[in-house]
Order: sequence, then C-alpha cells, then structure tokens
Amino acid sequence: MQRLLNLDPRVLRLVVAAVLAMVLLVGWGQFLRPAWHAHQAAITLDTSTRETLADLPARRAQADALEKEVSARESRLDSPASAPTRLPVLLENLATARGVELQPVFPGREVEFEGLVETRYEIEAGGSYPRLAAWLADVDARLANAGIVEARFLRQAHSETVQLHLRLAVYRRPAQTREEQR
Repeated sequence: MQRLLNLDPRVLRLVVAAVLAMVLLVGWGQFLRPAWHAHQAAITLDTSTRETLADLPARRAQADALEKEVSARESRLDSPASAPTRLPVLLENLATARGVELQPVFPGREVEFEGLVETRYEIEAGGSYPRLAAWLADVDARLANAGIVEARFLRQAHSETVQLHLRLAVYRRPAQTREEQR
C-alpha cells in the first residue's frame, strides 16, 4: 500500500481513469447495450403493431371483397351431380341456335387439380367459319367455369364447310364424400 502512495499522482490518476473506463466499457457491453437494444426492439414492435392495427379496417374490407369474389366464382362452378349432363345439353343448344352441326359430346378423363375436378372434352363441330366462330364465342361467354385449351379449324376442300376440333377443360367442385357431408 505504501508503494501505491509513493506513486506519482499522475500515474495514480491514470490508473483510476483506466479502471473507470474499463468498468464503463464492461458495463456498457454487458448491461446497458443489451437493454438499449431491447428498448429499441420494443419501440419498433410497438410502431409496427400500431401500423397493423391502423391497417386492420382496410384489410377487413379487402378480405370481405375477396370473400365475395370467391363466393361469386364458387357459384359459377357446376355441382358435381349436374356437371356431366349439363354441358352437352348446353353445347347442343348453343350449336342449334347458331346453325352449327355438333357431334355427340362425351366427357373425357377427370383429373383433380388444385381442389377442383377438371374434365377434358374433345368436341367436333362443323359449319361455316362465321357460325363456328360465333358458337365458340357463345361457349366462351356462357361457360365461366371452362377454358378453351385448343381450337383447330380445318377447311374442307371444295366447300364452304369448316371443321372445328375443340379441346375444352371444364372445372367443378369435387363430389363430397359421406364423411364430408356429415
């Protein structure tokens, strides 16, 4: 202890200042800095929570609009029971109205696709090009749950008749199983 008192007062002040600086640095690194970061994180969380709460009415309105759109699209889908019989009758009625000669229509294979059942149809029709184009436009307008995959027009040699080969994909809800109905 005597030796410490005999030290030059400047060295003693330097040692005390160094010890204080070390204590402050360790205190900052171990205690104050984590607390400061936690405080900043809490402020950021509070701000984002307030912004999210402010956006909630707009998001609810958007969700309601999306729900109405889903309902509208769902209502356009055929029921599982009526789908195979409704389409051929509709196609035949549209063809008759446009003066198009339609070959018998039979459903093709069914594939489950993203929660819907896709049924492919290979359709053959004949008539003049303007009548076939009008019939095709009617099919596209009346079948909201269908998509034209391919349409090929073949002109018959030495006549005004055009043959149409149409590939149509129709989408509907899958039939519910007995467990889903309960």
